[in-house]
Amino acid sequence: MKYCKWFLLVGVLLSYFITPYLPVSWGWENSLLEWLQVAILVLGLLLTCVWWEEARSAGDIPAARFLIGAIPLWLLMIGRELSWGRVFYPSGFHAIDGPSFLPLSQLPYGPFVNPLLVVIIVVWLCAVIKYGLYKIPYKLMQERRFPVTELVITIFAFISAELGERHLHLQNMEEFDECLAYLGLILTSFCVKNALRKTIQK
Repeated sequence: MKYCKWFLLVGVLLSYFITPYLPVSWGWENSLLEWLQVAILVLGLLLTCVWWEEARSAGDIPAARFLIGAIPLWLLMIGRELSWGRVFYPSGFHAIDGPSFLPLSQLPYGPFVNPLLVVIIVVWLCAVIKYGLYKIPYKLMQERRFPVTELVITIFAFISAELGERHLHLQNMEEFDECLAYLGLILTSFCVKNALRKTIQK
């Protein structure tokens, strides 16, 4: 696992050169890369649930609270990648830009999405403050156990994805780097989970 972060970094650095050779359709909405992103996020969600159950069973309350606090974030990222369900309502197809989808406002549940997101985020923030979950990464940093390198590479992947879309207009690069960024989130979460376990065992 210790070499995974470097594979991710190399992937991000080479994405500009790799992605032009990928099929153009892979960069479309509802494409292979977008569904791969959803699969990666679902994997992250499932792993977090498993790690939470392990911490709960071991009686590690702080770690269990921190891990269960991460579950809504995975769900929100999955929802975002699915465009809050818009991907299931195609409205047309363009030979160059690929499929198009109904606006969120036209979906049967569309008006309820944003208010629900606000409620979820507010409740999540209240839980983070109430249980002091924000203190855990700070404590791990003080103990030099926080996976800083993995997090930096993950952030770099997100920045590269943004550059690919906004400035280089390379849709495949954006989607490819987002896949790497989500893998980076899983790797960072795995390292945090291990760091929490080592902290408890000390």
